[in-house]
Amino acid sequence: MNLNEFDQYQMSVETTKDAFMEENRRLTRKLAEKDQSFELVKMVHFDKSIDLRTLNDIIIGCTGCLHSLMFYHNQVITNMDKESELYQCVISQKDFLTDGDKMMVTENVIPNYTAVMYPVSTSDMLSESKRFVKHIVMLYPQKLMNQDVLDFAKSFMIVNEVLINIVLTRAKMIELIETDPMTKALNRTSWTDNLKDMLEDHLPFFVLFFDIDGFKGVNDNYGHQKGDDILKYTSDWSKSVFRGDDRVFRLGGDEFAVTGHINIEHIQGLIEKFHSLNTSFESCVLKQFGMALTISIGGLITQKKYNEKEIYQVVDDLLYQSKQNGRNTLTIATELGERV
Repeated sequence: MNLNEFDQYQMSVETTKDAFMEENRRLTRKLAEKDQSFELVKMVHFDKSIDLRTLNDIIIGCTGCLHSLMFYHNQVITNMDKESELYQCVISQKDFLTDGDKMMVTENVIPNYTAVMYPVSTSDMLSESKRFVKHIVMLYPQKLMNQDVLDFAKSFMIVNEVLINIVLTRAKMIELIETDPMTKALNRTSWTDNLKDMLEDHLPFFVLFFDIDGFKGVNDNYGHQKGDDILKYTSDWSKSVFRGDDRVFRLGGDEFAVTGHINIEHIQGLIEKFHSLNTSFESCVLKQFGMALTISIGGLITQKKYNEKEIYQVVDDLLYQSKQNGRNTLTIATELGERV
C-alpha cells in the first residue's frame, strides 16, 4: 500500500469512526429522550395537582418553545399574556391553525415565529366528552429554529398527546368519583378529602352548612322531578354566589356545604356576605320557580385546630340552631366562638 492509498484508507477509517460516533450519540440521545419521557409520563400520572395549565408550562420547558397554546373546549390554555399583540395575532389565525388533521409547520402565519401545530388524538374515555384538547400550537422564534429543534418538537408531540390525555382522563375520573351526578356539586367523598386538606394547611377557613327549609313539602306537593330541579338550581346558585376557589358540596338530601380559605382581615366583609345569602336564595328561587323557599345556614370561621368529626359536629350544631330559631336564619361562629 503506497502513501496515497494509506492516506485514503486512514481518512476512510476516520470517516467511518466519526459516522459510528455520531450514530452512537444519536442513539444515546434517543435513549435519554425515552428515559426522560418515561419519567415525565410517570410524574404527570402520579401527581394529581398537575392540570392543563401546569402541563402547558412543562411542555414549554421540555420542547424549548417560547409559547404554547392548547385549544381546550371553549378555553385557550397558554403562558401568553392574553392582552398582548402576539396573542391576538395567534387568535386571529385560530381557524387556520386548528383546521388540519395532521401536524403542520409554518413560518408565514405568525410574524417572526415558526408555528408548529398538532391535532391531539383523544382517548376513548374522553371521546364522548366535549372537554378535550383538540389542538396544540407551539411558537419558536424563527432565528432559533433549526432542523434539530424541529425534529425534536415533532418527536415530542406523541409525548404531549399522552400527557394531555393523562391529565384530562384523570380529571374526568375525579369528576365521576367526587361529583354528585345529579347536582354536579362535589359529593360526600370529596368533602372528606377537601376538609383534610384544609385542616393540614393551617390557614384561616370557613365552613358553611345549609339546607332548604321544608324541602320535603316540595317533593310531596310538586313531585320529585321538581324537587330534583330545585336541588340542581341550588347547586348552581351556590357556585354563582361564592368565589371560584370556594368549593360547593352536596352532603345528602337537601343539605349542602361550602368551604373556602379566607383572609383574616376580611372576616367582617365575609360575614356580611353570609348575611345576604338568605335573601339572595329566596329571591332567586322565587324568580326561577315561582316558589317561596328559604334556607337555614350554620357556619364556622376558624383558625383553630379541629379534626373532621369535630368540624362536622360544630357546624351541624350551628345549622340546628338556625332551624330552632325559626328557619330562614343564619348562625355563624367566629374562631373565638362569638355569635355574630
